[in-house]
Amino acid sequence: MPSTRRHFLTLAGVAVAGAVAPTGDAGETAAASDVDWPMARYDPAGTGAHPTASGPKDDVEVTWTYTSSSSFGRPVPPVHLDGTLYATHDGLVALDSDTGATQFERAGQYRSTPARVRASIYTTDTLAVTGSAGVVGLNAGGGIALPGVDAAIGARRWTGPRAAGGGFFGQPMAVDPVTDDGTVYAAPPGADSIVALDANDGAVDWRQTPREEDGYGVEIKRPAVTDGRVFVTNWPYQATAYDAATGTQDWQRELDEQMVLAPVATDDGLVVQTRDAVYLLDMASGATLWKQSLDANVTEGAPAVADGRVFLSDSQDAMHALDLATGESLWTTPFNGESTPVVADGVVYAVESRHTLVAIDAGSGAQRFTFEPDDYPIATPIIGDGRLFVTTAHGVLALEGAS
Repeated sequence: MPSTRRHFLTLAGVAVAGAVAPTGDAGETAAASDVDWPMARYDPAGTGAHPTASGPKDDVEVTWTYTSSSSFGRPVPPVHLDGTLYATHDGLVALDSDTGATQFERAGQYRSTPARVRASIYTTDTLAVTGSAGVVGLNAGGGIALPGVDAAIGARRWTGPRAAGGGFFGQPMAVDPVTDDGTVYAAPPGADSIVALDANDGAVDWRQTPREEDGYGVEIKRPAVTDGRVFVTNWPYQATAYDAATGTQDWQRELDEQMVLAPVATDDGLVVQTRDAVYLLDMASGATLWKQSLDANVTEGAPAVADGRVFLSDSQDAMHALDLATGESLWTTPFNGESTPVVADGVVYAVESRHTLVAIDAGSGAQRFTFEPDDYPIATPIIGDGRLFVTTAHGVLALEGAS
């Protein structure tokens, strides 16, 4: 029988061999599924719209439930990768998306939705996630669990920029990372900067601070990435475009309202919602193409964009659909509170007042169904193959059409 030390070294060798392999085509070993949801807001552009998935349309029932041994606190959306659902809480949990069976759980203080990134030196995906310590890269395969202890070899691949620590109001919000073409774009908590990180080791390729002159915190939102540019919004007033490869600032402008939400990059322009209005900005210059005032009072959330329409809540009493090209109002429907909607197959899904899932017809604004789980608050759902996946204060629900 091998010694404990020899057995440990054998496990370590297996972990390293399975997690690291310097091959040129490593990123191709895990093919993307048609119903994957690889990061917050679905894609680097932040549209919140899945082009091929479809969710329930008329009513839902619970297919399976995962309950954590600890509270998720304020839940964030999970991600779905090739049949596995990844959710963050007091760590990272991987669930079989078909059955809800636990594949692994790893400890750690992770507070954002993960984002999948593929690196040249790994044969499995890396999950970039923002936590209380900063930005880290996790092994999507979980590494190799050590018997009898709450630890695993190779579970964490790298540690990127550190968090700046808590401020007067406590820990800063964790901004969801965005990944594109082997690079991680993230805002380390409290650091007032946007960084581009190497997917292999978390090294900083470039760092920019949108507002340096007065030293105030800038509260960067989730960036949007498309066509070689990174678009960043922040308090107060600002929207900025950077070259994705070098970090060079392309343009920066100030808007009319201090509260600026996360941007959405589209073929027509950059959609930016503020506290009381929504803008479409020219991608090349930042100039206003149109502005639609909503008499809103929004402090959180982000719009979704699909099929030439912008979907957003005004945080007062309505969900809106606007024409992407003109800003013209297409419909409004009763809706209470702030939200970050998502869209697939002609249906808008949004969380009302943090406890009720609402499905709205994207074409007409008619309500299709509502669902209120026993456990709340709930996060914005993600959409899979006929299912919705929803994180709650204490776990994850899979929902599908009621029979």
